[in-house]
Amino acid sequence: MVFSIAFFVIPWVIAVLHLQLKDKKLIPLIAPFASVNAFLVNGLGVDLGFWHVYPFTKPEILSTLPFNLGLYPVLACYMIYFIKKSSKSPYLIVFFIAFVTTLVEALFFLLGKVSYGNGWNIFWTFVSYLFPYMFGYWFYRYLKKINLIE
Repeated sequence: MVFSIAFFVIPWVIAVLHLQLKDKKLIPLIAPFASVNAFLVNGLGVDLGFWHVYPFTKPEILSTLPFNLGLYPVLACYMIYFIKKSSKSPYLIVFFIAFVTTLVEALFFLLGKVSYGNGWNIFWTFVSYLFPYMFGYWFYRYLKKINLIE
């Protein structure tokens, strides 16, 4: 339980104390979109039996809430923050954030906090992060185009 709560509370404390001070529009515009992506991907993954997240509760989707509402939206906000501040290719940053998120999940897997089924593996985990982060970047580009974000 403490494990799950930490992945909701700690990312938001960091985001509010750091990101919100740097860019007031970033969190309210990016985090909800990223959260919806996380709910969609995790809902499909859990329902199709590709993965299970500790604590292994019923309904299983409840176990993903701290990640859907905490860790993943905050990581997506940081991804956009890094894209805005960097001269590097945005796609390189998207790839890097997906890779780092995959490494974090690999650690969770090794610790027994995540289990895989139905042929799922760490490669597919990377893909399951890469596409939502890519959609998040495209959403950010759309927000820039309509002048909602700098």
